Amino acid sequence: MEIDTREMNELLELSRENNKMLRALRRSQRVSSILTVLYWAVILGSIFGVYYYFQPTIQKYTKTIKSSFDFLQSIEGKAGAIPTDVQTLKNLVGM
Repeated sequence: MEIDTREMNELLELSRENNKMLRALRRSQRVSSILTVLYWAVILGSIFGVYYYFQPTIQKYTKTIKSSFDFLQSIEGKAGAIPTDVQTLKNLVGM
């Protein structure tokens, strides 16, 4: 069974068309990968940029919160000493 020139030309044309489509698919896949990387770079970069911009404010608030917790702990520690102070006061007054 021999393939005549018409069928050979048809196969050649189909192969070229197939090759064009495969190259276009590969090119679009590369572009999509590059855009995905750029997308995530912009998102992560903006997150770090916002943190860098607001870092002094964030540090100020964390310092305030830490000092508030320290103050509450000191009050809690002093509240535990109140009953003994009241007893000492009663002894001084003579009750």
